[in-house]
Amino acid sequence: MIRLLHRYGGLSFLFFLLGAILGALFAHPLQHLLLPFVRDIRKVGASLRSESFAQVAFAIFSHNLMTSLTMLVGGIFLGIIPLLSVMINGALIGYVLVILTHATHLNPVVLFFAGIFPHGIFEIPAFLVASGYGLELGFTVFRSLWKRKAILNEWGRLRRDLGATVLWVTVFLAVAACIEAGVTPHLLAWVTGKPV
Repeated sequence: MIRLLHRYGGLSFLFFLLGAILGALFAHPLQHLLLPFVRDIRKVGASLRSESFAQVAFAIFSHNLMTSLTMLVGGIFLGIIPLLSVMINGALIGYVLVILTHATHLNPVVLFFAGIFPHGIFEIPAFLVASGYGLELGFTVFRSLWKRKAILNEWGRLRRDLGATVLWVTVFLAVAACIEAGVTPHLLAWVTGKPV
């Protein structure tokens, strides 16, 4: 797991960071690309307002787990899906942070630590590990096109890592979902002065 985070998670983090920077710096030009994702998030959020903590946490967890599994398995397409997915997730964070800053006139650092950091400290590493596994899968598929026998050990390593990767990602996403459902809304309400 640490190997994945070091080797391919680093590349995933660079694309995530690049996405976040682009989302923040070019929030207006990118809004047509990112607004559909934001609308989906808002729609899910609105539908869950009257639901219990457990239902909200499960909905968040299910959505994030599906995203992670898509990155993980989608790596078979030469690693393109995990890279795009992790970059879009980074861009969404940058974009939403800028929009919230303009709407609330609060310091973006305060908004980040109230609205993203508490659950993001678990959620983002889970995404990076899933994306890292997907990237290793993609690079292995790519190398297999002409070095089939030479990389048999890489396929074996991928098989051995799969169960631990899924477990690690699932546990971290479950913790993140509980925090996002039960803690983050109250922190945001506290710093913005608006009710949950």
